[in-house]
Amino acid sequence: MSSQAAYRLGDGAPVTIDSARAIWMAVARDVLAETPASITHSELARQVQQRSGVSTRMPASEWLPAIVADLDAELTSRIRADAPPVAARARATTSRRTPAEPKPRKRQEAPPVICPTCFTQLPASGRCDNCA
Repeated sequence: MSSQAAYRLGDGAPVTIDSARAIWMAVARDVLAETPASITHSELARQVQQRSGVSTRMPASEWLPAIVADLDAELTSRIRADAPPVAARARATTSRRTPAEPKPRKRQEAPPVICPTCFTQLPASGRCDNCA
């Protein structure tokens, strides 16, 4: 059995990659439809292979994008990127500690002034166009 081939989890029988993709697409659609919030790429790949009973040793980055590309936008909007590994986050944090210019302070805007009579936002003049 080739390491790139798809196979059934129960008995290891080979599955053509076209058949596997069709199965994975149907299962991915179900997983995303059942997901109330968001799901990472790696978790989606794990659930698709586990629920379908068809697996592969190919990295998910090689087969999952083709599956996701054929799904509708509402479902694909629930997929989020995986968090970087802890070591990568540590390197990124360490590299940011170098001396740099201070961050510019964000100017806070005053909340809008509301007319107490008609509850619309007042213009810059401070006089209500509806009530004045």
